[in-house]
Amino acid sequence: MSLQDLDAFLSQRETDSALAATLAEPLSIEALIELARGRGFNITAADVFSAQAREDADAPSVELQRRMAEDSRRLRHFIQG
Repeated sequence: MSLQDLDAFLSQRETDSALAATLAEPLSIEALIELARGRGFNITAADVFSAQAREDADAPSVELQRRMAEDSRRLRHFIQG
C-alpha cells in the first residue's frame, strides 16, 4: 500500500511546482519520508528502495550504463588517488 502512496506522492510533482522544485534538489530519504507524511502519505525507506529497484528493472541497459558512469565519475573525484 505505501509503495502506491509513494507513486501518488511523486505524481503530485506534475501539478505542484513547489513540490517539483523541492524534489529536484538532493534530499535524504528521511526528509522525503517526512515531506510525504506532511502531505498525508505513509511511505517508508523500504518503499523508496523498492521504487528505485522497480525503476532500474524497467530502465534500458543504455540508461543503466549512463547512471553507472555518473556514479563512477563521482567516486573518482571523491577518492583522490
